Amino acid sequence: MKKSKYLNGITALVLTVLIFGCESDDSDNNPVAEAWELEVEQLKSETLQFMDFSVAENEGRIDVSGYVPNMGHHYLNPALVDGTFELDKPEIILYVPDQNGGMQMVAVEYAIIPENPDNPGNPPEGFTGDQDVWHFNEMVGQWQLHVWTILENPDGIFAPFNPAIGD
Repeated sequence: MKKSKYLNGITALVLTVLIFGCESDDSDNNPVAEAWELEVEQLKSETLQFMDFSVAENEGRIDVSGYVPNMGHHYLNPALVDGTFELDKPEIILYVPDQNGGMQMVAVEYAIIPENPDNPGNPPEGFTGDQDVWHFNEMVGQWQLHVWTILENPDGIFAPFNPAIGD
């Protein structure tokens, strides 16, 4: 009887250490994902279908930029352009040509039109926290946010330009 209580106590202690000892935000051990990181993972999952360029074409996305150095081609779905940020519905998918003449998805971009483009106010509420950095593009009158979901960007996942893409 005493041995059983002793073993149950040790078992409880080991389980406590395992459960609470693993909840660490130490990046070298077991990082705890921040909310925006979880949202990026959700975005990646929702847009994985666009790895197949024909999906973007079949959806009616059109190249609105031609090739832009350090970005690629911007394929816009005009039906999604409005004043609302929807995590799972980026207005633009970015592609770069590959060696075989095909198109390789590299990122997504949100393009949000403010109520008054002449006085855009504050950027949209996008990802949780303040990691995402929106840019107001005066030429097209919209807030824009790039998210490098496929091709890693050494300047950061939300940086507008990616030096990993050529000129």
